[in-house]
Amino acid sequence: MAIFDIPRILISSPGSSSGKTLVTCALLGRLPDAAAIKCGPDFIDPLFHQRVLGKKTGNVDLFFTDEAVARSIFAHDTEGADFAVCEGAMGFYDGAGGTDKASAYEVSRALGCPVILVVDVKGKSLSVCAEINGFASFREENGDKSGIRGVILNRCSGALYESLSGAIERECGVKVLGYLEPRAEFEIESRHLGLVTPDAVSDLQKKMDALFCAAEKTINIDEIKRIARTAPPLEADTNLFAENGGAESEKTLPKIRVAVAKDEAFCFYYRENLDLLESMGAELVYFSPLRDRLVPAGCHALYLGGGYPELFPVQLAENTTMLQSVRSFCRSGAPVFAECGGFLYLQLAGVLRGTFENKKKLVRFGYVTLTANKDTFLCQAGDTIQAHEFHYFDTTENGETFTARKVSGKEWHCIQATTAVAEMHQTGCHAPVQDKPNIVAGFPHLYFAANVSFARNFVSAAESFKNRRKTGCSSCGGCSAENSCGGCVKNGGN
Repeated sequence: MAIFDIPRILISSPGSSSGKTLVTCALLGRLPDAAAIKCGPDFIDPLFHQRVLGKKTGNVDLFFTDEAVARSIFAHDTEGADFAVCEGAMGFYDGAGGTDKASAYEVSRALGCPVILVVDVKGKSLSVCAEINGFASFREENGDKSGIRGVILNRCSGALYESLSGAIERECGVKVLGYLEPRAEFEIESRHLGLVTPDAVSDLQKKMDALFCAAEKTINIDEIKRIARTAPPLEADTNLFAENGGAESEKTLPKIRVAVAKDEAFCFYYRENLDLLESMGAELVYFSPLRDRLVPAGCHALYLGGGYPELFPVQLAENTTMLQSVRSFCRSGAPVFAECGGFLYLQLAGVLRGTFENKKKLVRFGYVTLTANKDTFLCQAGDTIQAHEFHYFDTTENGETFTARKVSGKEWHCIQATTAVAEMHQTGCHAPVQDKPNIVAGFPHLYFAANVSFARNFVSAAESFKNRRKTGCSSCGGCSAENSCGGCVKNGGN
């Protein structure tokens, strides 16, 4: 255990679409040495944080982990930073199952973060005071106003700010820290999963520059820093990632290579998932299913994350060399893990059974606990892990390998554990179909820090494949990425 004392704040709001991400990015633009943390399961907001800071950011979620693990993750994700800006999800008290479980409020207590509430004041006047007072008093204890130490007004003109700021401080006893005007030059549009991704904003840097310039004039960064410095010291286990690998065990851990799809279509990954795989000895090799021709050579596993593959159907379908490379890789027997968009991509590639379509509404969404119904390379039957679903597409073949259960008690089956079903003439591989399932794919996004054995088993499966490849054929011309299956008739296999 270690004590760390990083100045920190948590940005929240009364509800979604109030301007949290805009304010967070504005602050990060003025705090280049800060770390950014998303509180909740969101993937898109961290992409904006990363674009502003130019470095990795993370997620902390109290549905996925308990408070002690959340503090360890926070310590890991803020290592080397001199300031931390956390952004909440949804409204301040909105958590799982209609409770404040895993809410921004709960995270603020677990991490000892002073809270700054972003309030959208468009169409409002003095009623803003009632709104702020309601949030401040809802969990108030001994005058701490639910941890809310200040407010920033969004979509607020300079004139309205002059009339409201004094009233808020007088009526609510909360410091007003500035405002952002409603300006089209830094607004970011949304789509069905929330904000569009940064790659979809052609003039993003121009928008961010305009935002930083506006924030410099209208947000009191010095007072925000002062509030952040009042955050108490935290005790955390800083070995969560090191004990699973890291520098101390680098010489003893076998090095395996994991191909990770990453581009505009596949960009939804938890930093903690990737960091855990690296700490366990995996070298992550990134590639683009949109633009590259082959799965990277010499890899022992494949990780296809979520994203927006549905926005690039033609480009993905026309990249036939990549589709064949993925099919061949999946038939090689190497472990393949795919989530949400990656799951749909494997169906597009003809690797998995099933067809999919856009239902034009949320299908299954929210926090779930997954329980394995049978053994896979990730876990054994009965093992559990926390996860999250959020998608508008559905498929005819969701799978039955896991049972997903919501806090409400609602259950459904999900995730395929299977082998590739593509025909040999499609793959170019002459090996027999594998008997043991080497593909785990479905809609849920798993958070490996919720059960690190899933990450460890993924790496072990890749190591096992690497060892099998050593005893099988070499330089198999029918398999992509130099994978060998030990059974290729081209090279003398059985």
